[in-house]
Amino acid sequence: MLITRPDHEIVTKYCCIWSEDVIRFASQKFIDVYDLKGKKANRKEFESYVKSKNPSLIFFNGHGNTEVITGYDNKPLVDMQSVPSKSIIYARSCDAAQYLGPMLIQKGARSFIGYTRKFTFFYDPMSIMKPANDPMARLFLETSNLVVSAIIKDHTVAEADQRSRSAMFKNLQRMLSSEATFEERYAAPAMWSNINAQVVLGDLSAKI
Repeated sequence: MLITRPDHEIVTKYCCIWSEDVIRFASQKFIDVYDLKGKKANRKEFESYVKSKNPSLIFFNGHGNTEVITGYDNKPLVDMQSVPSKSIIYARSCDAAQYLGPMLIQKGARSFIGYTRKFTFFYDPMSIMKPANDPMARLFLETSNLVVSAIIKDHTVAEADQRSRSAMFKNLQRMLSSEATFEERYAAPAMWSNINAQVVLGDLSAKI
């Protein structure tokens, strides 16, 4: 597994730290993990690892748009001109499933799981020094982590997508319940948007 984890501001820092659970789980399953953390999440390093290691699974964390996924300092990491890869790809990035995902499939990627709109999560400003303990961020980032964790468990990409969606919907129901806090109810539309924006492209039966 090749994972990109820029950490240059609050949003990327949160995704970077929450990805550590996936890295630990992959290691427990004896999967080699190539971790491009911080400044290592740059185009040169990424393309070098894709060519030399040929990862079966790529997990992107970083800002994005319809045609680009960025790495450290929001510099382009993958775009419409990127080198081909035959990997299964999960991109926790905004909008990348609109045009970039289909292009990567055309270039040989087996499957692409990503978002046709913004991927949004909320966090507690009181927890920014300890993102892993942030209960608001957990609602969003733990459920999105399930995409990769399920693939690591030998589920198909379609099954991984469904497991993540089911967990998000369960959280959404809680966020809309009478037990929810004001902050959770306020964040509920973002969870609903993530559920509807998450798509699977390419081979739905692909496994690592």
